[in-house]
Amino acid sequence: MRNFIARARRAIWTFKQPLAKIPKLMGVPVSDLFIWRNSDIWQTFFELTDISGLFVDHEEMSERYVTFFFFDNEGEILFEKRVDLICNQRQTIDLSVFLLDSKCTFGTFCVFHSYTPKVVSDLGSFIAERGYVSYRHNGSPLRAYVHGNFDAISLGPDKSMKMLGVKSFLPREFRLQHELLGPSLYEIGVVNPSSKMQHLACQVLSSQSGEILDIYKAVMLPRGIHVFQVKMEQSAAARIIINSHLVMARPLLFRINNHKMDVFHG
Repeated sequence: MRNFIARARRAIWTFKQPLAKIPKLMGVPVSDLFIWRNSDIWQTFFELTDISGLFVDHEEMSERYVTFFFFDNEGEILFEKRVDLICNQRQTIDLSVFLLDSKCTFGTFCVFHSYTPKVVSDLGSFIAERGYVSYRHNGSPLRAYVHGNFDAISLGPDKSMKMLGVKSFLPREFRLQHELLGPSLYEIGVVNPSSKMQHLACQVLSSQSGEILDIYKAVMLPRGIHVFQVKMEQSAAARIIINSHLVMARPLLFRINNHKMDVFHG
């Protein structure tokens, strides 16, 4: 009986609510929805790898390139950029060069590979780009790296984009594993990988008492992003809970302490 009740409760949270949808068309390229930042103190880079080249010889591919799609913070497309791949190599792409004329200081982007090897599509799989993004802050000689999150968007043969993020039937909580410690400024970036508008609430709770110290709210359109800023004073400690209807509202955290910056998933 206990097992039945446990399975019934779990079914409510899992029925038709996977982490990400599977594209209906086999062989279409898939990408994470990455975050870009560009300003006087921020630069963004992407580590681009010839993924298809891991499965087939160079001679079998007539073209070898990726297409970057850039969106503003509200999810509106800014432009697209084609970049040729280097056979079986990795190259670092300075995205800030593409974003020089952008009026936004942050937004999202995705990366679609032009070719899906038959051996991949025959397995019912996809070429999915969830590679590494790096950020430079305030002219630092070092960059901080973070990998992609999960499949968020696909590109059809007609160039239409489908969101793969899933909206939950019931409200959900995402509790950050990282404890916010002072003195630091935290910038918590959450993207909307679903096809629906999302309402978010970011709760800041005292690590000692569990008391709610503050609540920040935001509304995000599909492909959009919101950045919550939480400033932690000396010796302060807090926990973060993100409330939404997203199955996975896993954010990206930028931790800034004087001239030091780090970036990581929550």
